[in-house]
Amino acid sequence: MSWIERIKSNITPTRKASIPEGVWTKCDSCGQVLYRAELERNLEVCPKCDH
Repeated sequence: MSWIERIKSNITPTRKASIPEGVWTKCDSCGQVLYRAELERNLEVCPKCDH
């Protein structure tokens, strides 16, 4: 067994943080990930591309 395989076998993934649905959204135009509350404050306009 090579040294890299030994290191990989000892790494255990951490538990993913739970994020409620609907908190984040993606802009249809530029693909920027946006916080839903910020998007609502900005009248549903993307702050990056103004879409």
